[in-house]
Amino acid sequence: MSQPSDGATSLSSAFPKLPQGVRICIINIMDNASGTKRHFERTILAADPNANITWCRMQCAKKDPKYFREQDFLLSDEFTDWQDEIGLNDFDLVIFTGINRGDLSYEDLQKDYPDFWKESRELIRVIQHSVSTGKTGHAALVCWSAFAYMKEMYGVEKGIHDQKFYGLFPHTVNTNHPLCQGFGSKHITVPQSRYSYMNADELNEVISARGGDVAMEGPDSPAIWTLENGRITCFINHLEYAPDTLQNEYEYGKTKYGDAFPPPQNYSYVPKNPDPSGIFERLGASCATFYKNLIALAQLQKSSSLNPNPEVDNQIAQRKWIFGS
Repeated sequence: MSQPSDGATSLSSAFPKLPQGVRICIINIMDNASGTKRHFERTILAADPNANITWCRMQCAKKDPKYFREQDFLLSDEFTDWQDEIGLNDFDLVIFTGINRGDLSYEDLQKDYPDFWKESRELIRVIQHSVSTGKTGHAALVCWSAFAYMKEMYGVEKGIHDQKFYGLFPHTVNTNHPLCQGFGSKHITVPQSRYSYMNADELNEVISARGGDVAMEGPDSPAIWTLENGRITCFINHLEYAPDTLQNEYEYGKTKYGDAFPPPQNYSYVPKNPDPSGIFERLGASCATFYKNLIALAQLQKSSSLNPNPEVDNQIAQRKWIFGS
C-alpha cells in the first residue's frame, strides 16, 4: 500500500494487521458454480494470499434442482448455508454473486422461482443489517444481485432489453474513488453482459441520497457504485472477463435461442490472436487493482467498526488514501 495523498497518515499504521488475512464470505449462486468458485478464489488469493474464504449456498438449493444447475456441487461439504454465517460471524467482506436470470422480471421470479426470490430478498436484508451493525465491514453485490439489491432496498425497478446487451463498451473511471485508486486512466474499455437495465437518473438519485459515489460510469448508467457511506458496492460490468468469455456467451446463446441470437457488440475473437489491442491485458491489471482496493477498504471498515478511531473515520469520509500498489 502506498502512502496516502493530501497529507493523510498511513492507513496501514492505523490498526494492527489482522494475522489471519482478510475474512471473506461468498454466497455463490451462479449456474456455473464450480467455475465461479475457481474464479473468485484465484482473484482474491492474488490480492491477499492469506485470505480466508467461507463459501455459502442458498438453502433453496436443497429443494429443487431447477434452482441451480450444479446442485450436487453446491450441496457438497465445500459450502454451508448462508444463514449459518451472515450476521452471526465476523467478516471483512461479503460477496453475493450474480446468476443468469437477468431476462426475468421480478414478477417472473416470484412466479417461476418463488423460493429463490424470497430467499434472495431475505439475504439482501440480512447483508444490509450485517453491514450496518458492523458484523460485516463491506458488502459487494455482483451483476444480478446488484439489481436485486437496488430493488429490494430502495425500490429501483429494472427494465429488460429485447436482446442481450453485451460486448465491449467505453467506461469513465472516477480515479478519486477508493475502489479505482491506481487505475491510472479515466478511460477504460470493459465488458458488459446483461439483459436488465435501470433508469440512470433514478439510480443516480438513490446513490446520492444513500451516501454513495459512482466509481465507474458505463455506456448507459453507473457501472460500479457505492452506497451507505461507502460500505456497499454494486457492480454490473465485468472487469474479470477473459478474451474468450464473450465469445463463449455468444456460442451458448445460439444453442439456446438459435441463429437469431445477436453477437456481442464492439468485439471479435480470433483464438490465435485473442487480444490484439491489449484490452483484456489492461482489464486483468484493473481487475487485480479493483479487488486489492475492495479488500483493503473492507478490512479498514471492519477494523474501524471494532476499534473506533476518529482520525481513520475522517480518512474514510474524505476518501484520502491510495490503494492498488
